[in-house]
Amino acid sequence: MKNKKWLWFILVAVVLIGGGGLFFWYQAQAARPQATPADVGHYHTPTLFVHGFGGGYGSEKDMIDDLSQHPGFQQVLRFDVDASGHVRTSGHWSVGVKYPLIAVVFATGRPDAQALVPILTQLKKTYGIKAFNAVGHSAGSVAWATWAVTDRTAAQPDLHRLITIAGPFNGFPGIDQQAATATIGKDGKPSYISPRYAPLVANRQHFPTTAAVLNLYGDLGHGTDSRVPVVSARALGYIVRGRAVSYTERVIKNSKAQHSQLHEHNPLVNRYLYEFLTTGKVK
Repeated sequence: MKNKKWLWFILVAVVLIGGGGLFFWYQAQAARPQATPADVGHYHTPTLFVHGFGGGYGSEKDMIDDLSQHPGFQQVLRFDVDASGHVRTSGHWSVGVKYPLIAVVFATGRPDAQALVPILTQLKKTYGIKAFNAVGHSAGSVAWATWAVTDRTAAQPDLHRLITIAGPFNGFPGIDQQAATATIGKDGKPSYISPRYAPLVANRQHFPTTAAVLNLYGDLGHGTDSRVPVVSARALGYIVRGRAVSYTERVIKNSKAQHSQLHEHNPLVNRYLYEFLTTGKVK
């Protein structure tokens, strides 16, 4: 008799636990942003932000908030990538937003180019977008550059405009001392090729010919923004020239030229972001 009672108890527990699990699964599915079928293919080109090493949403929020002061700009989605590479999506994307902004946040603080693939694939599949813009700060810039020189499939949208901010493409002191002493040749090629830069050089033939590129970097007056040497940031030019629709550099030399301050409510950087995202050019 006691065995039967225990058996019933176990069966009831299994049903309750399983039912609860299904409930929460359905709740999660319902909460996941979905596109209205009639709107698929009609969403405007989004801009995805990726923070730098050790950063997070706070590293992107100032730029997103400042851009959102302009008509038509609005954050619509946020992708959170955990340590295992799993992605959680939150937010709501209205088809009428002209300049949709999307935050990509890595829980580890380490931007990963490979993790961008399922995010972009999901955006194209769910919303029908054909192109996207990308903004990266520091290691986020390197992540976008690495993604861009990796051979892609048609499952991902095309890169339309890329804005890199303080990207340590050819290394930086503390990791690679020679990064600061390299020079840039007439062809744009650095005199020194760091181990992290070599794969970008080797695969630059894959950089999308659909993309216009704006490369922003800071200079406090001694060839660095306090962390990234100017020559390392400018090394992006050798990767994209001859492939990109256009390549433009702008140096920030004001009081907010320091590495981290480049993304912290920086009026000049924000002006360049706005101009380039809306026109593909900067003054």
